[in-house]
Amino acid sequence: MRNLILLSALFFVMIYVSNAQLSGQARIDSLEAELPKAKQDTNHVNLLANLSFEYYSIDPNSGIKFGDQGVKLAKKLAWKEGEARCYSSLGNNNIGKSNYPKALEYLHKSLKINEYLGNKTSVAGNLGNIGLIYSHLSDYPKALEYYHKALKIDEELGRKPGIAKSLGNIGIIYYYQSDYPKALEYYHKALKIFDELGNKSGVAYNLGNIGSIYYYQSDYPKALEHYHKALKIFDEIGDKFGVATNLGNIGLIYSDQSDYPKALEYFHKALKINDELGNKNAIANNLVNMGSLYYSLSQDTVLSNINEGTELVSLNKEINLNSSLKYLLESIKIYEEIGELHYRSNNYKILSDAYTDKGDYKKAFETFKEYKTLQDSVFSMDKQKEFANLDAKRENDIKDKEIVILQTEKKAQQFQSYLLGGGVIVLFGAFGLAFIRFREKKKLSDKLAFQKSEIETQKSIVEEKNEQITASITYASTIQNAILPWKRTLENAFFEILIFYKPKDIISGDSYWFQEVDGIKFLAVIDCTGHGIPGAMLTVIAATALDDAVLGKRLSDTGQILTYMNEKVTEVLNQRLVENKIRDGMEVALIAIHQDKVQFSGAGRPLYMKNGTMEIIKTDKRGIAGQTENDIYQFTSINIEKSENLIIYLTSDGFADQMNEYSKKYSTKKFVALLDSISEKSISEQHEILENEFNSHKGTRSQIDDVTILGVRI
Repeated sequence: MRNLILLSALFFVMIYVSNAQLSGQARIDSLEAELPKAKQDTNHVNLLANLSFEYYSIDPNSGIKFGDQGVKLAKKLAWKEGEARCYSSLGNNNIGKSNYPKALEYLHKSLKINEYLGNKTSVAGNLGNIGLIYSHLSDYPKALEYYHKALKIDEELGRKPGIAKSLGNIGIIYYYQSDYPKALEYYHKALKIFDELGNKSGVAYNLGNIGSIYYYQSDYPKALEHYHKALKIFDEIGDKFGVATNLGNIGLIYSDQSDYPKALEYFHKALKINDELGNKNAIANNLVNMGSLYYSLSQDTVLSNINEGTELVSLNKEINLNSSLKYLLESIKIYEEIGELHYRSNNYKILSDAYTDKGDYKKAFETFKEYKTLQDSVFSMDKQKEFANLDAKRENDIKDKEIVILQTEKKAQQFQSYLLGGGVIVLFGAFGLAFIRFREKKKLSDKLAFQKSEIETQKSIVEEKNEQITASITYASTIQNAILPWKRTLENAFFEILIFYKPKDIISGDSYWFQEVDGIKFLAVIDCTGHGIPGAMLTVIAATALDDAVLGKRLSDTGQILTYMNEKVTEVLNQRLVENKIRDGMEVALIAIHQDKVQFSGAGRPLYMKNGTMEIIKTDKRGIAGQTENDIYQFTSINIEKSENLIIYLTSDGFADQMNEYSKKYSTKKFVALLDSISEKSISEQHEILENEFNSHKGTRSQIDDVTILGVRI
């Protein structure tokens, strides 16, 4: 189940606070004990900066409180270095709160001061942390830009710890981009330096990150080897968080290998340590993984492959469902306490599936609505916060530029005073003439400088707006991907399934959907009008309508489901109103797999079926919604007899419509022939052939539409 949470890939936060023997709450208690004795001097500023930093991973709100106090005192003392340190710490605390615009504001202030002071070590630290923010925003080119800037400075300074951190962070960006060879290259470079420095913590984290690469490549022996090496080092140095993280990730590997008793054993070990640490976020993540695993164990397709039960694993479907509900509800409770929305919303999705399997349809529908509500809340809250802080950042930048202009004018005025006060009477007239000319040139220079500043300010605002818009769209992509069925859910539900999904833009007008209700497996490909943001909004409406049809209305006939979906989407878009000119809609290919048959209905999309020979099955030419008539349309359904080696493909039209460099479409005929030629091959080979064929045909031509292909071997 894709909801399982991998925890090994970690960023190195590049902050220049001095290391201490104590850590966590003990370190905080020690620092707070010093506060009453502290004088209003630079040591007090350092104390507040250190306190602020220590709090950033535990309680960012407290960290911000101490950081603000530090900034005020540093300004009072006119101590720029301390001010920069406190701004940096405030940036890290806002990263902890996921308030990235505010974090960028503080880190850029710290960066500006450190560049003025010539403090290159701190400049590198600021650059690294700014890169970290862009990593969280999934703006990987920007993240790489800042990480490489930090790396360059540390290389100039010969600072091996900083070099190793930057290399590790660059590796993580390539990891998130699925460029695993590049990621491994940088991880190994970082690992070598940390090993030379004797930095066991850095060695362990890189070993864990390398393990994650092998995990995603399904090279489980190598992944286990690196996780166990990391686990051993973390155990030696007493880093309990690192120990718990690697225990949890080892559990994920055993879960993927269907060794459920071992997986649960490691999950329980990780949970015990995180309980001791009081790390609520990690506790909740462990509970999610356990709840997801028990949900998998409640599926007939999984239970049928288990020979005998153990202390942790039952062969009773009901017991496993109850265990899944228990752990998922516990994790949701903790996520509510810490105000975490992302994972909590995903939990509600699994919870809805579990209640459905249990036959409690009322709770299934309630939890599904909660899931959808939280998805909307996550997007809305984050975007409101980002745009509000963008305006604040713009105002601060303008004020900074005003200060620089005023300081320049003040120096010029002082210089003029010195000239006038020279007392040389004989040359007074000459100086007067020179002064007039100087003022005229200065006025012109000031005017040009002001115009340049205005242009640069406007350019900066536009660039920042573009960055924020891109970040918003990227985040919308994260939400859209969360709505898609988990890959592991599909792999558990079907003997073999091909998923070929290539959005044209960051977000897609294509999507696919899956539900299993009362032993019937429903699968659909949805191709909405347009692509990008408008298309993506329609995919959310489509998924909601389909969920409502099978979970709320309990419809099982595919024709009835599409008929209901057509009515629902038309209603949501108010297309029956004469004054409404919006005629957007979607095409859908939907199948329902029963014990003895497969049922298909298509709203504008056919079904491609290989059963000895390739067949194209069509039902209704009409799509969902978008019609000018207000009539209620009844969609038809076709029953297909199950047979050995039957393979079915559901697709959007994106692949067939793709043009090459000479504006020639790939064509439906050629696409059907391609599916026919690959249908007997393994799923991985099919995916590779489709990828190569698409890129070969496209050449240098841009992708013109979203592409989705699902293939299911019955």
